Amino acid sequence: MSRTREEIKFLLTYKFRAYPSVLLEYKMENWLYILCNLYNHALEERKRAWKEEKKTITYSHQQNSLPELKRKDPFLKLVHSQVLQDCLRRVDNAFQKFFRKEAKYPKKKKLSRYNSFTFPQVWMKQKDKLTGDPKLTEVIKLERKNGRFVYLHLPKLGKLKIRLHKQIDWTRAKTVTIKREPSGKWYVCITVEVELEEILREAQERVVGIDLGVKNLATTSEGEFIQHPKFLQKLEKRLKREQKKLSRKKKGSTNWEKQKERLAKIHERIRNARRDFLHKLSRYLVDSYDHISFENLNIKELVQNISLAKLILDAGWGTLITFATYKAVMAGARVVRVDPSYTTQDCSVCGFRVPKTLAERLHECPECGAVMDRDYNASLNILRKGLAHLTGGRVGATRTYACGEGSGGAPSQEGVSHPSLKQESPRGSPG
Repeated sequence: MSRTREEIKFLLTYKFRAYPSVLLEYKMENWLYILCNLYNHALEERKRAWKEEKKTITYSHQQNSLPELKRKDPFLKLVHSQVLQDCLRRVDNAFQKFFRKEAKYPKKKKLSRYNSFTFPQVWMKQKDKLTGDPKLTEVIKLERKNGRFVYLHLPKLGKLKIRLHKQIDWTRAKTVTIKREPSGKWYVCITVEVELEEILREAQERVVGIDLGVKNLATTSEGEFIQHPKFLQKLEKRLKREQKKLSRKKKGSTNWEKQKERLAKIHERIRNARRDFLHKLSRYLVDSYDHISFENLNIKELVQNISLAKLILDAGWGTLITFATYKAVMAGARVVRVDPSYTTQDCSVCGFRVPKTLAERLHECPECGAVMDRDYNASLNILRKGLAHLTGGRVGATRTYACGEGSGGAPSQEGVSHPSLKQESPRGSPG
């Protein structure tokens, strides 16, 4: 049964910087330690049951055994019950991905790798004691203050100060995730439910094809060349110097831990600069065009080229497409990924195939005499394939709406799926 636009809902995730007190940070570190041990215990329990008894243990079984585990290990009582359940759900999800052949067999987590925990419920339905009518009560309360800083009242933890760089409708909040970065900074990810009608706009069909590259990060079919910022290259010397210092220290020592944190801060600075640039670029593209065509690149295969791998990964092609995709959903625009075959070699004027090496930066067609930049030629071919999808010729194009997915989520009237969205802005700058 098809659903109307009003019934289609999305989940948007907003990421905010958190500033915990020393005591609260100590508590959250303890929670991560306890949850990491619980994750590994649940993982081992499943592996042992299958190895010894050929028995499959489900999430429900492990959830029901939590009270018994709490009696054996009193430290589990320090953590909120729903956070413990979410930890077990992560184990179940890891096995489900393995069964679907989407991931490798789950392994034990190191404490340094277990860096987040989730409150899966913000609002809870309860019956009124006097009338018996159902009502919503807050599991997590948001205390608003003057300015951009607010406080989250987290059960069994206390008040967590966060910087609210974007206003959200707290009444629609679904989950709250607390995350620790390798640099030692803390963030809060809040998932909010919104309706399709609230985020759609009328499309004017401004179309563009975008060729992603190494010399130019993006070349549009409008003739616009966006340079590769090369964030990693700017700090690479400093990164190597700090990495060398780390390698000279005894692993696990206090100085090693301090140096590791210094190194993590440089990596975080590079990552934040790249994400900030890609957020702004994707916002510019979505605000400027209603139909955006990218190549459906196999980035994992492309980075096998050792000489170009560093530049490709530093460019963040996949991240740019993901950011543009979910922003396009919110703006009512469309993003498609087209077949990248021969987009560089085919002439955008006459269609004649002109083989080229990576070193050849100019497209010269012997058939029609067209001469242009090879990336610009490719962007025109990408636009042509994207327009074929727009007008009904769906061969070689994949319609994508959010998080790089092409299926899943709520179906629309046109039969196209709308998965969940993510919006993250670690530096506080709007996406």
